[in-house]
Amino acid sequence: MKIKNSKKDINKIISTSIAKTKCVLFTDPKEIFYLTNADFCGFWFLYVVDKAYVICSKMVENQAREFFFEINTADIYVSVYFYKTVLEILKKNNAKKLFIDPKYMIALDFIVLSEKLSQNGIEVKKKIGILDSARMIKKNNEIENLKKSCKIVSSICDTVRKELKSGLSELDVHYKILELFLKNHVTESFTPIVAFGKNSANPHHRSSGKKLVQNDIVMIDIGCIYNGYCSDLTRTYFLDKVDDNRKHIWNVVKHSQEAVLKGIRAGLPIAWADKTARNVIESAGYKDKFIHTIGHGVGIEIHETPSLSSNAEGVFFTGMTVTVEPGIYIKQKFGVRIEDTILIKEDGCEVLTSATY
Repeated sequence: MKIKNSKKDINKIISTSIAKTKCVLFTDPKEIFYLTNADFCGFWFLYVVDKAYVICSKMVENQAREFFFEINTADIYVSVYFYKTVLEILKKNNAKKLFIDPKYMIALDFIVLSEKLSQNGIEVKKKIGILDSARMIKKNNEIENLKKSCKIVSSICDTVRKELKSGLSELDVHYKILELFLKNHVTESFTPIVAFGKNSANPHHRSSGKKLVQNDIVMIDIGCIYNGYCSDLTRTYFLDKVDDNRKHIWNVVKHSQEAVLKGIRAGLPIAWADKTARNVIESAGYKDKFIHTIGHGVGIEIHETPSLSSNAEGVFFTGMTVTVEPGIYIKQKFGVRIEDTILIKEDGCEVLTSATY
């Protein structure tokens, strides 16, 4: 049975996300899922003075009434023009301002809604990342879903590795991954990245018809969604023999990741992770070849707060789930990236992905 957040749960999440707020509007399906666990879309979720309202079209009405009636979480408003209903509810409650996260709202909706509200004396307050602080720290049920997602994707990666052989194309492997997702009753959290040979030098390569040849390099970056929660995993393999140069670079990348995994823990500055991995790679002579940050948060979205950049602010907290993914990319030749999803703990970390290196 799907867990549903109670009205008390939702009030607590919102009140801790925006201190003393009276009104806030959520329009993004992922954010609404986080608040309510409703896994269908097509409605807005408006919170006004400790009361919630669902604004939906006729198409979603039955789902909304069935889902929210059971826990008496929200009043249902069926509407053609959502912004008009938002205005109606705010005026009814004598609201003077409304918080919106423009990062998660369609630009046209944001412009129209802002204009209509301002014309009626209601101030729109833009706040980026309204729920970010709450979403960064995972609850027990979230951690269990993340662990399951990571277990599934790790098993799929191991299966694919065993089936690699000369003559397969990147697209052959790509669609094999999607087939395995279906068999495991999960969907992809992003488009799988399968890169052979020089294509592996492009961090976000799109799978092509390039064929795998003997002694080639293979980069696979995949993730799946289980119960709404994402996993993220990258492995770089060698088919048959590997030359000393490519093996050396693979070892540098692995050592840089190990340096982070060995020392990371709650209380450390977030910037520490990127600097630690970068120091290892730079010391090996590949300073300009590590061209992205060391990682990012993972949860209901594949990229969440925090960004693990070298200038990131704040510290790691127990319960954060993040990726650690150093890489070295030699233009027009090959690239190596190794990535795992981890759970931050008070005295270290737990690596959630387990595919063979």
